[in-house]
Amino acid sequence: MYKENLGKIFTEINPTNGKRYDTEGYPWAFRADINRKVEGQNKIFYAIGDSWLHENYFHRVIINSYPEYFFINKSVGGMSNGIIIDLLRKDLQLLNLLNVEVVFLVCLSEVGRSSQELYLENPKNYKSTHEYFGAILKKQVTMIENIIGDHSKFITTAFISNNFNYNPSIVDFCSGTGLKKPENVFTVYGNGIFEFIKERPIFQFDLASDLDKALRLRDFLGSHQDIDDTLHPNSYEPYDKFIKHFFSNLTK
Repeated sequence: MYKENLGKIFTEINPTNGKRYDTEGYPWAFRADINRKVEGQNKIFYAIGDSWLHENYFHRVIINSYPEYFFINKSVGGMSNGIIIDLLRKDLQLLNLLNVEVVFLVCLSEVGRSSQELYLENPKNYKSTHEYFGAILKKQVTMIENIIGDHSKFITTAFISNNFNYNPSIVDFCSGTGLKKPENVFTVYGNGIFEFIKERPIFQFDLASDLDKALRLRDFLGSHQDIDDTLHPNSYEPYDKFIKHFFSNLTK
């Protein structure tokens, strides 16, 4: 295991392939200690989310700094919150059979990646897309809390607003930016959800205003030095800081 966090070691970016290197020009794999032994590995770290937890930077931070955990990452790029909930429910049936400690990290993604999610609340009860999506997100969190039960857990979001607890999102650990983070924004423009809503008369929202908020979130994400053009973190440091906070703030 490295004596320092990866974010302090691998800071230089190769302009050819975009990979991060240390001061001697070595990528992460060349510095990994493949011979280390961990005694009594009887704890599981289970993570699930979308592409923000499917990043290699996240995987390597766990391998480097928390080798005592058997690491399970069920994250998939583009995964909806509905699928996250479904996978959690199925996996818990197996994990509860094991006589080991399991800690859970759940990072919810933008609402509306699945049309099934939209049935959780009646849009007629809300004045805007984001207010409607925020209510759906809160209901999804309640479902997740009931599934995980008394296991140690940390539930938050990756890049959208967290309106259900005080846990910071992953984006809150990214480098500072001159733009102000928009509040209560639960989707970004690009997944087709606004086109979906526009074509259905049941949604009586001011889509121009809602779209503007989504675009401001996209611009906020893109203004960070350690978030790339695909709107994903491209360095170790945000994950170093985020996971350290995660382990310090687990709840039952």
